[in-house]
Amino acid sequence: MSDKPVLLSTGKFADLVGVSKHTLFFYDEKGIFKPIKVKANGYRYYSIRQVETFSVITALKEIGMPLEDIHDYLSSRSPEGFSELLNQESNRLQEKINKLTDLHHVMEEKKTVTQEALNQPLGYFSIESYGDRYFLRTEVANVLNSETYYHAYRKHDNSLIEKNGHLSWLEGLMVPTEGITPGAEHYKGYIYTEVSDRQSSNFQLEGGRYLVHYIQGDDHAVFTGYFSLLDYAKEQGHTVGEYFFEDLVLDELSIKDYDQYVYKLSMQII
Repeated sequence: MSDKPVLLSTGKFADLVGVSKHTLFFYDEKGIFKPIKVKANGYRYYSIRQVETFSVITALKEIGMPLEDIHDYLSSRSPEGFSELLNQESNRLQEKINKLTDLHHVMEEKKTVTQEALNQPLGYFSIESYGDRYFLRTEVANVLNSETYYHAYRKHDNSLIEKNGHLSWLEGLMVPTEGITPGAEHYKGYIYTEVSDRQSSNFQLEGGRYLVHYIQGDDHAVFTGYFSLLDYAKEQGHTVGEYFFEDLVLDELSIKDYDQYVYKLSMQII
């Protein structure tokens, strides 16, 4: 058997690893990845055994390691250094995977909520049933005060990261039903995010039926929607729960005008 390495032209090697010849030329010029042989006519040749090396360099670049850092490592490479490099970059990759997994989760949540909103007629009332629900919630001393709401929102996001490990795109507002009166200028509420388990929650609602009302409009329309829910519940002879739930389901990502946002308003009926 010949002990000579199998040599590939720049074009063939580039095709094998899925890059352009210009990428190989660039890596050669930067001292990152060099051909195993350069003939007198300037033609570059690569060994098929270099494929794995190139694949690792490509992977490091794809997970965010700058080419300068790759160059610096290769300038002083060693088996021990390579082992340490793999350990560091493997940890970084796992962090990125976790973030992407979280992002996929919240995107799926948003997709579900958006599709539900598209399937619900505005202005109608319906009944939905839920199992036990777990919330992480943060008190807002006065929902109508922008400064108070701002500080509560920041506190809620920090708590969500601490308890649940990531943020959510689905943050709603819980408002005590007894606090809503015509012409109210001050009422308490809770920013909330529904979470999957009791350990990451600080509030639990037992399962039951909810009266649901989708409305479109501005903040005034939302406030009016609360009373519409109460009036309808009274007409139907329902005893209502302790809270209104206000969820913004179609926002600036899908609706251009602020006063045309779509909200899902609901309250538990007992």
